[in-house]
Amino acid sequence: MKRLLILAVAVISLAPAPAAAQVVKKPAEPPLVINDISTPDAVVRELYKAHRDGRGRVFEKQGRRLQQRFFDAKLAALLWKVLTETPEGEVGHLDFDPLFNAQDTRIKNFRVGAATVRGGAARVPVTFVNFDQKVRIDFRLVLTQGAWKISNIDYGGGSDLVKILSEPM
Repeated sequence: MKRLLILAVAVISLAPAPAAAQVVKKPAEPPLVINDISTPDAVVRELYKAHRDGRGRVFEKQGRRLQQRFFDAKLAALLWKVLTETPEGEVGHLDFDPLFNAQDTRIKNFRVGAATVRGGAARVPVTFVNFDQKVRIDFRLVLTQGAWKISNIDYGGGSDLVKILSEPM
């Protein structure tokens, strides 16, 4: 009987602990990428999403983090300067929507084209119809510290966002 008791204690002590007492480590999951901005065309798509047809804050004082996220240092600084130095009540250089090159919009057939990449520079065409007028805008991007950033927006005909924002107030 004594041997049976010793054997029973030995078996119980070697048995695994109940499931509730065990700590099970789950393998680490890779971080979830909500907004993919790993390619030039993805940056442009995400900028338009953040802009929300003009209801976003990309081109407002409250949008400084968005400006720094999407634009290179020079363009972000120009935007910030115009936003902070334009006298209250005046429209300044941003009297239009820079992503549609228009004051009023009725956008159809919106398309972000494939990027053309050459080294650390890229171009991404965006096409759409605004009030029955076909429009093409070219985004210029640069690879900065491993991230694609918009360095300018070319509206054609010698007009671009950097030139517009660089004009004297």
